[in-house]
Amino acid sequence: MQDLVNFRDLGGYQAQEGKKVTHGKVLRAAQPIGLSESDKNTLLKDYHLKKIIDFRSQQEVVEKPVDTLSGVAYLNIDLMKDIQSGTSGLADLSKSASVSEVDKAMQTIYGELVLDKTSQKGYANFLEQIIMQEEGAILFHCFAGKDRTGVGAALILSLLGVRQADIVYDYLLTNTQRQETNHKMTTFAASQGMTREQLLALDRLLSVDETYLGHAFSNIKENYGTIQTYATEALNFEQDKQAYLHKLLLTD
Repeated sequence: MQDLVNFRDLGGYQAQEGKKVTHGKVLRAAQPIGLSESDKNTLLKDYHLKKIIDFRSQQEVVEKPVDTLSGVAYLNIDLMKDIQSGTSGLADLSKSASVSEVDKAMQTIYGELVLDKTSQKGYANFLEQIIMQEEGAILFHCFAGKDRTGVGAALILSLLGVRQADIVYDYLLTNTQRQETNHKMTTFAASQGMTREQLLALDRLLSVDETYLGHAFSNIKENYGTIQTYATEALNFEQDKQAYLHKLLLTD
């Protein structure tokens, strides 16, 4: 059994009109696999989890299916299906790239996550799922809970009017919360003969950086102007839906 890695509640951040994001509604994590009984109880009894949204590819899902939880619906939304530099490309990067090459590749991926049509349809579906879930919580995840999940969290918090500094803070928490897991992965890679440069690149690949998320937001600004316009035009998440998201996820 293992603990749920990179887990957190998006609730508590200061939002628009003096309101705060409601606790216990929208949760993010790495893939929920091999969960301890304690974690299962936390999700089911404390958070009243009703749905898991999995951003991973079909290959990832088949290789490592998520835990089945009683009374919890499951939906797979493959965000990177049509992105050429997808998860298989990232695996290759960790073996041959330098830190600077990883940075360049990650910025490209973050740009594609907000501009690729399939990815946009995926995030559109994700937002629809959230506003349909009036009772209980939704947990969304990818493999590490850092990139596809990180952009998803940033989109929600942005639409709720959370300050950019807080959005970045939540995003960068990944580096703290994945520290132990990442250390195990790099230690194993070292035992398999990875060079120092490869290990540095792998560590970078397992981490997040403010410039990555910044690249996604700059692409949104350049192509759509505001996050609200992006949601309306790219995600078909119109103003009435955005208003309902506020009603559902903001509290005094």
